[in-house]
Order: sequence, then C-alpha cells, then structure tokens
Amino acid sequence: MSFRAGRPINLIFIILLIFLGIVLLYGQQTSTKHPSEDGILGLRPNVPIFNRWSSCMAERVFNETDHKIFWAKFQIWTDECDGKAEIDQLNLVPLQNSDETKYGLLPVEGDPLSSSSNLVTLGIGKDIDAELLYKQKMNEIGRNISFYGADPITEINADLYAKIGKYFPFAVGSDAGYSSASVYVNGTYLRRDVVHVDLIYFFDRILKIKTFDNIWLDAEGAEYPLFDIFHRTGRLERKGIRFCQMSLEVHSPSEPQQIQFMELIKTIIKEFRFGIHKNRLVGHMRMYLFNFGDSYCVRKFLKRNLYELISKEDREDIEEEFEENLISRN
Repeated sequence: MSFRAGRPINLIFIILLIFLGIVLLYGQQTSTKHPSEDGILGLRPNVPIFNRWSSCMAERVFNETDHKIFWAKFQIWTDECDGKAEIDQLNLVPLQNSDETKYGLLPVEGDPLSSSSNLVTLGIGKDIDAELLYKQKMNEIGRNISFYGADPITEINADLYAKIGKYFPFAVGSDAGYSSASVYVNGTYLRRDVVHVDLIYFFDRILKIKTFDNIWLDAEGAEYPLFDIFHRTGRLERKGIRFCQMSLEVHSPSEPQQIQFMELIKTIIKEFRFGIHKNRLVGHMRMYLFNFGDSYCVRKFLKRNLYELISKEDREDIEEEFEENLISRN
C-alpha cells in the first residue's frame, strides 16, 4: 500500500526534474544564439589594424585647421594611413556600378551571429549593378541578403529596385517635409520638389530595423544635415540603431560645408569607432566606413585573427590612452 501511495509523488518529482532540465538547456541555447549587444558576455572588440589607422589619421587631421586644405588632402591622408595600417587585410570587396566602385565586407566563414544580412540604398540613381554584384557574392557564400531602397524619382528606379528588394518612392533626409532637392533625371542633375521622410522615422518606424549591415547613402548634397548620425551622442545612437558599413558620398561642399566636413572627420577620429577607407575625391568625396567599435559588426565581418575580444574596462583604457595621445599632440 505504501508503495502505491508513493508512486504519484515519485512521478511528480521526475516530471519536475525533466522540466527543470529542459528549462536549463533552453536557457543555455538561447544565451549562445543571441549574444548581448556588447558581444560575448560583455566583451568589446580590439582591432590592431584600426588602432594603427586611427593613430596615423590623428597625426594628420588634428594638425590641420584650414578647411580648404583639409578637403583637398583628405584622400591623400587616408591612402597613406590605409597603407600603413595594412587595411587590405580586411579583404574589402570592390563593387562596380556604371560610374563608381563601392566597397563592402562579406560575412566571415562560420559567422556565429546570423546567416542573413540587409542593405539599404538611400539614393538609387537608376543603377543597381553594385547591389546585384553584392547579392551574387553573398549567394556564392550561402548567405541571404534583404534590400531596401529609397529614391523620389519613381521612373526606372521603382521597377529596377523591385527586382531585388523593397522600393520606397521618397527621399530620406534629416527631417520630413516637401522641398527642393538635386535628383538624377535623363543623365543630368536637376532641382525637383520631392517628398522627404526623416531618416530616423524611416529606419525605426517604417523598416523597423535596429541593426543595419550596410547603408549606401547618396543624398546629392542632403547628407550634411545627417552628419550627427556618426556621433556617439547622435540620433541613431539615442534610438539604439547601429550600422556596420556605409558607402557615403559627400558632395562638393561650399566653404561652410568644408568646415562642417572637417569637424565631422575630427569627431569620428576622436570617438574611435569608425574607420574611413578607400576614399576618392572626384569633385565630391566617395567614402567607405566600417564600425570597428561594435562587437556585432567585428565578429560578423572580420576574420578572427584580426581582432581580440576584451573586457569593457580594457577597451575603455585603450580609448582613454588614444585620447591622451591626441591631447599630447595638440
């Protein structure tokens, strides 16, 4: 009788043990599948290539105060520092379209984070050759990529971009409204009245994406009011939105815009997050940026031998030492 009376208790005990084991196993799996924002257990990236590049650039940009000279010499400086830091170790992939070469990194083999990526084109310009090439290279390594493109000129752009992704028939800028903008029509640039959607609203409320693997920004001069998106305290940062790579065109500036460009670059170097590589001055500046300060970006796109994951405190020490060196130079 006592044996029979104990069977329900034993059964309940066994069920509880099984349930507890499932919970623990699930917890371990989810913790490894979804790393924290700062990387594995709060670790931060340290990339020696980027450290060398930043030090090289600091010696140049902080010793120049003339905005005209700064604009004229920027490509020369970045070429020199790309060489000194051996940036080619990153294996940047050239992506040619009808009139320029963009650059991008592919996810590394065995990427522990995700097999899918996204790319946002802001300013399509009736040309998706570079997007198609990037898609081909992603497919060759077995990766999926989602495309989102915005351009206020629907002719050609709408049908063209719909072949690879989602098209949005408006311009994206620093705020929402209806204003005049430079647009590419029939082989030339004209002023047209176009609808603008705020960049943050587009990313946060329309696309509902917090992490962008690639942004290609060609705003035909409207990029200057967007410069705060590169700052640690900028609008993207405050919304919890990050990006890993950007192809950016900074168009031929007025004198005040040259000053704004110089201040932007000095801020980027000082904040020690983004590298700016493969730049070309062709009237306007064509630039490639990578986010070396973000663990997600580094782990997804850089080979494991190019970085180490260190504690938050050690990362802060490196940043503090870099900033102290900047102060001593000036």
